[in-house]
Amino acid sequence: MKKIITTLLAASMMFVGTTAFAQMSVGAGYINSTMKTTISSTASTMPYNGFYAGGDYTIAEGVGFGVSVGAFFSYVTATSSASTSIFGINIGASSKVEEMYLDVPVHFNYSVDLSPQLRGFVYAGPTFSCGLNSTTEVGGSIGGVGGKSGKHDNYADSDYNRFDILLGGGAGLDFGKLRFTVGYDLGMLNRVSSENFVQKRNVLHAGIGFLF
Repeated sequence: MKKIITTLLAASMMFVGTTAFAQMSVGAGYINSTMKTTISSTASTMPYNGFYAGGDYTIAEGVGFGVSVGAFFSYVTATSSASTSIFGINIGASSKVEEMYLDVPVHFNYSVDLSPQLRGFVYAGPTFSCGLNSTTEVGGSIGGVGGKSGKHDNYADSDYNRFDILLGGGAGLDFGKLRFTVGYDLGMLNRVSSENFVQKRNVLHAGIGFLF
């Protein structure tokens, strides 16, 4: 019995070695990220827009299953403005938030050949995200006179967390050496260290890549 099991394991390893293949891709795309903030059961959202760029490495089996590990840089920004009038004097304020991340996705995927040049696939898994930079720039005006703006480092506050774990999935098409993908990720961790203040981000992304 032991010899049979050993033989089957050896045969399986030989099968994996002959049917597995590796593929690398690089690409870039568009990001729409929503930051949802909940304070004492009152929720608000703030949309961010930006881009991502990077690459991943996929090890796939001949039966269609595979796993991909990547590294991507992403940049998003959001702006907001508010104004009011006091005694006929216009008072306004605006803010701009910029954030940069290093994202490391680990995706499990399944692909199907639709034609000799076309392959479809779906994927799902976690993305480990680390904030590289986050700033808020605030400006104001009184009576139409521009006020002095200032830029604040959000990570200087000990209650704003750099790290996040996102769970999600998506789908894509490989056409020759081109890859088209779309996906959605849900943030799992609270970005703010507070019991009554919850802030999570969700990310929609779509892009194009090149296969090697």
